[in-house]
Amino acid sequence: MSSTHRTGGLVARLHATHMAAIAILRTPLLADVLALLARLTLAGVFWRSLLTKVQTTKLFTYTEYINDFPVERARMRIPALPLDMKPATITLFANEYDLPILPPAVAAWMATLAEFVLPLLLVVGLASRLSALALLAMTLVIQFLVYPEAWWGTHALWIVMAGYLSVYGPGRASLDHLVGARFAR
Repeated sequence: MSSTHRTGGLVARLHATHMAAIAILRTPLLADVLALLARLTLAGVFWRSLLTKVQTTKLFTYTEYINDFPVERARMRIPALPLDMKPATITLFANEYDLPILPPAVAAWMATLAEFVLPLLLVVGLASRLSALALLAMTLVIQFLVYPEAWWGTHALWIVMAGYLSVYGPGRASLDHLVGARFAR
């Protein structure tokens, strides 16, 4: 058997293995898992940002001792309702972010409300494409007007997730899918 024939057989087997792997990756279930992970990850990014802007309530507290002093910790924080913006948030929008056109208080409240509503919509998968587009627009504003140096480390990843969700939708594990199926009848 010639080395060319053996090499051709190896290439054919590698190609067949590659095509089988692609077929597995293209299953609807994996697409749904990817969409769900993108929704949860993108929502988590903006939700954590919200928690830096508003007063929060601790959930699942525990005490940790540091140098024999008790320190109360929380496993989770959620926004206190009604939303109460920290004073430092407006100062941050006035001094560091300094967006053109919008007054700092208006920009701060717009960002805060977007970071409250849009992640919740993404988590449950309702108005997902619109929510992802809004977060994409918000990311572009942050990229070009606030932190232009954060492209590769941060914003590119957010844009890919928001773009994926905008184009391909939230997947079947979403209220969008359930509502769409209900009205398709």
